[in-house]
Amino acid sequence: MKIKLFLALILVSQSLIAQTTIEHLTINSEHLDETRTLKIALPSEYENSIKNYPIILILDDGLLFNPTTAIVNQLSNTSRMPESIVVSLSPGEKHRNHFAPDLYNNHRNRMYNYGNHQEEFVNFVELELLPLLEEKYRTNHFKTFIGFSPSSAIGLYTLMNKPNLFQAYICFAAANIIGDGFDKGERLIERLETLYIQENIEQSYLYVVSGSKDADSQPYINANIQDFNKKLSKFNGSNIQTRANIIQGEGHTDVILPGLLSAFDFLFPKEKWPVDYLELIENEGSAKDNISSFYQKLSEEYKFEIYPNADRLYSMSCLKNIGRRLLGANKIDQAIDIYQYWVELYPSSHLAHYNLGLAYEQNKDNGMARTAFKKAHDLALLQKSEDAKTYNVAIDNLNK
Repeated sequence: MKIKLFLALILVSQSLIAQTTIEHLTINSEHLDETRTLKIALPSEYENSIKNYPIILILDDGLLFNPTTAIVNQLSNTSRMPESIVVSLSPGEKHRNHFAPDLYNNHRNRMYNYGNHQEEFVNFVELELLPLLEEKYRTNHFKTFIGFSPSSAIGLYTLMNKPNLFQAYICFAAANIIGDGFDKGERLIERLETLYIQENIEQSYLYVVSGSKDADSQPYINANIQDFNKKLSKFNGSNIQTRANIIQGEGHTDVILPGLLSAFDFLFPKEKWPVDYLELIENEGSAKDNISSFYQKLSEEYKFEIYPNADRLYSMSCLKNIGRRLLGANKIDQAIDIYQYWVELYPSSHLAHYNLGLAYEQNKDNGMARTAFKKAHDLALLQKSEDAKTYNVAIDNLNK
C-alpha cells in the first residue's frame, strides 16, 4: 500500500481550551483518489507524557471539530472521560454523499441517491488513515467514530462490515436512517440485531440521536427509536452497549451540542467516572495504590489503560493537589509516592519534578530535592517556561 504523505506536520500551537495543540497532516489517498487534510487536537500535556490515548474520528470537520474538541477537553479535564486525540477529516472534492451507502427510504419509496462508494471510504480509513495516526501518535485501541446524517450512514455501514475497526459510534441525525435499509422493506435495525447476535464482537458502543424537530416532521423516527432500543437493548452487557435517543426541542443540526454531551455520558457515565480523591486517601492503604486501583478497574472495563489527571483547576481530585494535601497532613512518604507517579506518567513535565522536589525537601532529603529541582529547571528552560526562575530559586534556597 502506497500512501504519499506530505508530512507537512504543521504544528499550529494555537490555544483551544487547556492549551490544546492543533496539528495538520495531509494524505494523498489512493483509495479516495483525492487529497485530504487531517486536523488533530492533542491533549494539553501530550508532549510531556508517556500515555497512550483513544482516538475520536470526526467526518464533518466544519460542523463537529470545534464543539467536539471543546467538550472533550472540558469533560476530560474534570475526569468525566479519558483524555483523547480528536481527529477531523477535511472535505474533499467529492461530497460526503459520494461515499455514503445508497439506502432505500421505506417511507418515501425511493433510494437516497447517495454515491454508494462506502467501500472505498472504509478502505481509506482502515488502510491509510488509522495506520498513519497510529504511526505518528501514541494511541490505544479504543477508537470512536462520529458522523452526522450521511456520515452516520457511513459509520453504520462500517460497524456492520468491520465491527471491530472502531469501538464506539456516535451517529447524529440518524434516527431516520436506522429505519431504512439497503433494499426496499429492509431496516438497518434488524441488520444491527443480526450483527450483535454474532459472538465475535470484541467491544461495541452505538449511540444514535436525532432532535425532536426532525421527529415532528418525520413521525416514524419515534417508532424507529422505540424499535431500536427494544431489539438491541437485549445485547447490552460488558462488551456491547446501544442506545437511540431523541433530544427534545432540538433541530437537525441543533442537536449537536446537547447530543455530544449525551453521547459522551452514554460512553462514559457520570456514575462511574468522577472520583473524590479526598475519600480515596482516607481509605485503608496508600493514596497512590487507592487511586491506581480506581483507574485500574475502569481500565479493565474499557479494555484500555486509563490514567488519573495530573493537574486540575478548582479540584482536589488530581495528583498535584492531593499530593499537597498529603504534605499538609505530614504524610510525606505518600506524597512522594504520588509525585513519583506523576513524574512516571509525565516525565517531561517540569511541574511534576518541581512538586516531587518540594516533597523531598519537606522530607529533609536535600540531595533528592536538588536533583528534582534541577530536572524541573532544565525542562523549563528547554520548554522556554518562565517557571525556570522559580525552580532556580528553589535550588538556591537549598544551598543556604
